[in-house]
Amino acid sequence: MTTRQAQRAPRARRQILPDYLRPGLDVVFVGINPGLASAAAGHHYAGPTNHFWPLLHEAGFVPEPVTYADDTRMPGFGIGLTNLVDRPTRGIDGLARAELLAGAGRLRKKLRRCRARVVCFNGKAIAEAFLGGHCAFGRQPERWEGAAVYVLPSTSARAAAYQYRDKLRFFRELKRLVDRERAANAGPALSEAEGARR
Repeated sequence: MTTRQAQRAPRARRQILPDYLRPGLDVVFVGINPGLASAAAGHHYAGPTNHFWPLLHEAGFVPEPVTYADDTRMPGFGIGLTNLVDRPTRGIDGLARAELLAGAGRLRKKLRRCRARVVCFNGKAIAEAFLGGHCAFGRQPERWEGAAVYVLPSTSARAAAYQYRDKLRFFRELKRLVDRERAANAGPALSEAEGARR
């Protein structure tokens, strides 16, 4: 779906995207909020120039090429999808700081419930809103409630400072981190006892 088509879509179709989360996922990808194309399509990362789905395959997270229409299948591969803010906008400039802060609170609750091994932020602005301070791309020095934390350059083509091959390098590094975390703990990402204490 093109951006022009999304802009013409009825408001009713610009829906809140469902989260694809469950306990014990290998990695949860956190986006900032749905773009207009994604909201109109009803699927994550549906923008025609978003690199998320080809990067996911080329880095080895999924065994075959996938598209936004496959987002419902991702938990079967140990992958979760959610957003910091539910409201669709044309870009990040359409979000108020209060929305980001409120979204961070809701996201914490979601992540505590699913207890993923790795939490990955698809863009630095998302990570900084959630973590409350400046961060660099790549693995973060501190864990978040037991989960390793990783920050990607945004997969949106608007994030032009990093081209596709640069983003692929980060995705492959993330895949190695996920593999190490899975090998270190073959059971649920956090124990049931840990979850009960929260």
